[in-house]
Amino acid sequence: MLTRAGTLEPPVNMPATIDVVMFATGPGAPDAEQKLADLLRSLHDYPVIALTMKADEQRGIAAVEAGAAAYICIDDVSADEQESIIEHAVRRHLLQRRLSDTDVTVLSVLRNINDGVIVADRAGRILDINPAARSILGLGARWQPDSDWEQTFCCIDGNGASVRNSAALPLVRARNGEKFSNHTAIYRAPEQPDMWLSINGQGLYDGKRELIGGLITFRDTTDATRQTNALKKQAQFDELTGLPNRNAFSAHLQRAIGRSQRKSTPLAVLFIDFDRFKSVNDTLGHDTGDAVLCEVANRLQNNLRVGDFSARWGGDEFVVCLEDFDELGNAAAAAQKLVLVLSEKYALRRSEVYATPSIGIAISPDSGTEAERLVKAADIAMFEAKKRGGGRFQYYSSTLNTKLAQREELEIGLRHALVRNEFLLHYQPRIDIASGRLIGLEALLRWQHPRFGLLPPGRFLPILESSGLIHSAGDWVIENACRQLAAWQRQFELPDLSMAINISPAQLMHARLIDCVADAIANSTLDPGCIELEIGDGDIVRKRSAEIETLRGLRKLGIRLSLDHFGIGDVSFASLDNGFIDSFVLDHSLIEDVADNQSHQRIIRAAIAMAQGLDIEVAAEGVETLSQLEFLKSCNCDLAQGFLISRPMQADKVSAILRSEIAGTRLLTRGMP
Repeated sequence: MLTRAGTLEPPVNMPATIDVVMFATGPGAPDAEQKLADLLRSLHDYPVIALTMKADEQRGIAAVEAGAAAYICIDDVSADEQESIIEHAVRRHLLQRRLSDTDVTVLSVLRNINDGVIVADRAGRILDINPAARSILGLGARWQPDSDWEQTFCCIDGNGASVRNSAALPLVRARNGEKFSNHTAIYRAPEQPDMWLSINGQGLYDGKRELIGGLITFRDTTDATRQTNALKKQAQFDELTGLPNRNAFSAHLQRAIGRSQRKSTPLAVLFIDFDRFKSVNDTLGHDTGDAVLCEVANRLQNNLRVGDFSARWGGDEFVVCLEDFDELGNAAAAAQKLVLVLSEKYALRRSEVYATPSIGIAISPDSGTEAERLVKAADIAMFEAKKRGGGRFQYYSSTLNTKLAQREELEIGLRHALVRNEFLLHYQPRIDIASGRLIGLEALLRWQHPRFGLLPPGRFLPILESSGLIHSAGDWVIENACRQLAAWQRQFELPDLSMAINISPAQLMHARLIDCVADAIANSTLDPGCIELEIGDGDIVRKRSAEIETLRGLRKLGIRLSLDHFGIGDVSFASLDNGFIDSFVLDHSLIEDVADNQSHQRIIRAAIAMAQGLDIEVAAEGVETLSQLEFLKSCNCDLAQGFLISRPMQADKVSAILRSEIAGTRLLTRGMP
């Protein structure tokens, strides 16, 4: 049934009379869709509205999807609603009649795509919302926007801030003729979660290229945006404590330095490190240690002023930026407060933990005007606080400034040391205590600095680790130590001669170490059992996944793993129960006073007895007197090294010793220093 209403009273700026075609939808038939499409095409010169009953509303929706301007449920509509629907249909029809042929094609294509499409006229009235847009935004099939909807649609930007300039709203931009893409905004509606949309827009023109409206297309990017935001947060925040991480702190600090320079006010950086925190992890486990670190983060946030900025630098290290304090003494007062607060008991579910902080203070501009330099200065001051017993704070001083300058010079030099062939290896012999026979050597890295001379690893190893250069330097040590060992084995026919090489914690975190060792063994044709990698006590106890995988890979190569500095941790014995190590090295601090220290004597005897039960070899380092050696021999210690046997030496001197070894002259019987 067709009904034609020919003399509607049109809104302002519309023709005096407008014909509106209304038709009643009938029951479905096999060819109903085709007949409906044919009907709507025949009526393209008129705005068409479908009439249906509420119970058959899906027929009205189908008519709109086929091209009708709207539909009315005649048993569920008020007079005002009917008038609004008709007016909307008329406006939509008039805009379509004025569209250029190009834009007519564009609209017909866009209406059936999966992206949302919204059309507005020059006045901002919404004339068309395609089915995909209604589905994405959760709008009902009969819902019509009011005159203000353009100003509320996506009025929040992608960062969650309200858009203050209405000209920047997507629908306003489009109807003003602006063409844009990838506009990110948040769609917010009552009783539904925020939705991130990626929006494209452009103007709509008539045949004379006169702007008559605009359209936007959009898609829901909520999931992708949330994943991106989560990754950004992960990149800026510490996963364990929730505090900003070192990258976020460095960026904040550099901005804060700029503010302090503009205001000519001082700024302070506090570097916080906990004394003997390793013992917490070793005795109570890493879960307890992590719980303490989380509580530290809470105490920092609760005991700093509004505006102060704290972050986790790494491990048990934290940093704080203090701005806008009147006197330099206020930085000390803040540090002292933190010493007291952070030293208070940490009451956890199963444990009571006590940990004291050492805090270094660096003041800008006196200690530097760059973020990196200030943090380094505070770090050096923190180490001075540790040297004085810990549980205190220390200012960065002129003396410390000299140390920082030297450190920076060393760091710059280290970046060129490999290329300039400034690294070299010294070797310290290791003997079998029972026979006195030289059975192996430990490779020790040295740096022939062009200004400071020959430097031991203690002067530059921390810089290698903190700068990331430890990997290339470590590869060099492994490659050259293996090559030298192979040469000695062949030259002196000593196939069992072994080489111990120290590995840093940073190297254990990367599978690169496995490849390096495998290549060194292959290139030198060594028996893998002649190579022993010495690893710090805590590095094996930690049992983190990356390190465990590296240890497994090294074991598969057939090399030996040794636990270095054994006995100085609270629970070093726990390090033996991991299935990875073949030997351990008693720390020199246990050996140096063993003649008089009965406690150390008991520790050494117990360690050796347990090692024998586990079929683990025991070596002692730092042996300097005959009485120390005799005590170790009485305990059935396997191996020894130290100044009593030989100082570390260059390769040519080792060759001379090996030549004597072949002749049957033992190191100790020759009385070498």
